[in-house]
Amino acid sequence: MNPKVHWRDLLIGAAGIWLMASPTVLDYNLNESAATNAFSVGGCLVIFCIISAWRLVDLGNEILNIVIGCWLILSPFSLGFSGQRTPELNAIAVGLLVAGLAVWDLSSIRGPK
Repeated sequence: MNPKVHWRDLLIGAAGIWLMASPTVLDYNLNESAATNAFSVGGCLVIFCIISAWRLVDLGNEILNIVIGCWLILSPFSLGFSGQRTPELNAIAVGLLVAGLAVWDLSSIRGPK
């Protein structure tokens, strides 16, 4: 087990905590689909952060984070809250952050040849 924790993994975990808190903080907790999506996806990000930080599984967590980031970007349109600016922008912004950090982490693992 590698004790070195990547700061990108911690930032993705912080994004998960933010997602879980955002329906209350940004006051869109009455929008059931947006709030449920934020809470459940945020919880997954926190769990994956813990797994990644402790290096319990070192393969595939970046790919899962990319998939989750893409889901967050598409979720306002898939779940029907694309007309509500606050939850829509929050999901897209966090999705871009998570996917971008995961791609960066994946590219740094492979390293230059």
